[in-house]
Amino acid sequence: LKQSKKAFDEGFDIGILPEGQLNPNPEDSLLPCFPGAFTLAKMSKRPIQMMALHGTHRLWHAREDIGMTVTGREVRIRVYPKGRRYKSGDEFLATFNAVVGQFATKGVDLHKDELHAWLDGKQWEELKSAEPKQEAK
Repeated sequence: LKQSKKAFDEGFDIGILPEGQLNPNPEDSLLPCFPGAFTLAKMSKRPIQMMALHGTHRLWHAREDIGMTVTGREVRIRVYPKGRRYKSGDEFLATFNAVVGQFATKGVDLHKDELHAWLDGKQWEELKSAEPKQEAK
């Protein structure tokens, strides 16, 4: 955290990979993600700008039987426009899993309307409003 704070104070942005490790089967799904990026963004009062990678498993591998053998060089990087401040770690993780998960596993974005609904927070609000309300005891 100290190094991140120092980087922010010096005017830098930082990149965080919420899966926390290399994914041995990225074409199947993301690994469980962690809300550290949300926590750091909240602490620093900075927005989160989503970025997705597809194909990095061809450059280095989480599977020991493949190791550092390069099996392909086609890697796609997608930086989504404008950052956003998320209201909760759950909102960040749901958005990350939907947006980045699609690109990371398939190499293509969600349909334009669905992508924008996630990136501007409307999809999260729709999901939250569809949840059954908890009765107060």
